[in-house]
Amino acid sequence: MSSSNFFERQDHARRATHRLVLWFALALAGTATAIYFIVRTAMNLAAYGSFTKEFFPLWEGSENVFWDPLLIVVVAAGTLIIVGGASLLKSIDFAASTGADVARQLGGREVSPGTVALDERRLINVVQEMSLASGVPVPKIFILEDEKSINAFAAGTSTDRAAVAVSRGALDKLSRDELQAVVGHEFSHILNGDMRLNIRLVGWIFGLIMISMLGQMLFRIAAISPRSRSRDNDKGSAALIFMFVGIALLVVGLVSQIFAQIIQAAISRHRERLADASATQFTRNPTALANALARIGGDSYGSRIESPRAGEFAHLFFADGVNAIFATHPPLEERIRALNPDWDGKFLPPLAQKDFQAEARRDAEITDQKTDLRKLSGGAVPFFVEQLSQNTADAKALIYMLLMTDSTAHNVEQAKILHARESLSVFKKMESLWLRVKDFPREKRISGVLLAAPALREMSARERREFCATLDALARADGNISLYEFCILNAVKGVLIFDGSQNRSARELAPDAELVLNLFLRESGCETSAHGKILAGALAEQNAFPQTLRVLDDSALTVPALEAAFQKLRAGQILTKKTLLETARAIVLADGKTTATEEDLLKAFAVALNCPQSEPL
Repeated sequence: MSSSNFFERQDHARRATHRLVLWFALALAGTATAIYFIVRTAMNLAAYGSFTKEFFPLWEGSENVFWDPLLIVVVAAGTLIIVGGASLLKSIDFAASTGADVARQLGGREVSPGTVALDERRLINVVQEMSLASGVPVPKIFILEDEKSINAFAAGTSTDRAAVAVSRGALDKLSRDELQAVVGHEFSHILNGDMRLNIRLVGWIFGLIMISMLGQMLFRIAAISPRSRSRDNDKGSAALIFMFVGIALLVVGLVSQIFAQIIQAAISRHRERLADASATQFTRNPTALANALARIGGDSYGSRIESPRAGEFAHLFFADGVNAIFATHPPLEERIRALNPDWDGKFLPPLAQKDFQAEARRDAEITDQKTDLRKLSGGAVPFFVEQLSQNTADAKALIYMLLMTDSTAHNVEQAKILHARESLSVFKKMESLWLRVKDFPREKRISGVLLAAPALREMSARERREFCATLDALARADGNISLYEFCILNAVKGVLIFDGSQNRSARELAPDAELVLNLFLRESGCETSAHGKILAGALAEQNAFPQTLRVLDDSALTVPALEAAFQKLRAGQILTKKTLLETARAIVLADGKTTATEEDLLKAFAVALNCPQSEPL
């Protein structure tokens, strides 16, 4: 699947999701309308006392007895307050939990970075591969030990709080390529913001549940209230009115919930199709994902999750984890045929245990790093880089080392900065690593940021701010900051200080894109006199940003201005960021050649933007 088709499918799925979300708004409007008529009927009941013809004065010639503009406004506002307030509280509650929290609630066990178990090492390496392929920092990794079925899920409201969990059955019954495809599918959920969407959907449904809960409360009040002995002067019994309103609200709330759950399931099915498309972009292997789905159909355990809390998180799983009235995933057959149109309709048996052991052993024999990791990262990632990503102190030392310059004089200045700001243990760790990291190609260093992400995230908010401030000081020690240093800095900040919004359009971001594209022009190595022609040619290949973007003086490319630009660009819409990446790519290719440094520069730029990478150069 080409990069352009991948992004087009993403955009199509998002537009379909937005249309379905509109149905939620219509369901809410219908709920408010129904509540208005319930309230108006209750008021008439209080006034006339019985369900006789006097109850409906319209029959006697009165006009617009059910039309009360002020009451409409009051009821609509009240409905929004009840539903919106409950939705907000539920969303806040969900947002406060991390992906690791969800994994533990479902019985997950976190995988230690230093594990020596063959299956766990294989899982860690697969997750790292998908991190490098997708540009998503490595999340926390969990195994659902008690689940014998083939399933997985990703949870967390942002890449900063994400976790990936796979079932024991998936580890034991899938080949390495199939496991990689499943993990790639889950990575796309993280990248595409599906967790944030799920929180909103759950919140909206909970808001509608509050309507039913209010109805139950009123019905109980009516059931325990003493009934009036005389109704001659009391045209409407309070108990009767409360009972009528309670039953009516209960029915309206239940019907609204059913419609909301139907819409939620439809949205979830759209997101699963998008995740399947994304996985093929990351792995370049649609057959592996199709085979993983086929093994679910051929396994006696299927994808069923036994955890008693599985129903709460049914929409998170790779495949249907529970039996539900409204399916949250497309049928297996449909998903397989979308990936493999020539599928013969036969499911596959799970991988035999002896085959798994042989494959895991072969996988462990590759001492430098996995073949797929080399393929997806564009070159070998040294073993020491992976080792340094296993604890916070080592990870900090690694990132500091990545920003050390090749100038001895500037190294002295950087060492002074670190000695003043960092602990002695981190400083000594850097000294012991100096020669190895110095030989680590600068153009491959973005991989260190992605692999070190889990350990870096163990820092507190204060430690993160101090760490980023130290990185800024290191980058500026030589009096200049290169584009690559800037991308590395912002990639780290994207890992540690994540902004989950993706709402800014190309029009809003045009000035910021202009700044960054000028930074690429300055680093392109082309003559300054050719910058205008190169920029015009790159802009001509896209239709998102205006053609009027200008070549700026170097004085405009200040660090504060570029910092602000990167922060805004990270909040851009996915297609806007994709277009910006492709425009930068066109500038890099303007001289007709490309280097390894330029390739990894674009990868670093993609990570800094929190955007999946386009096709390799």
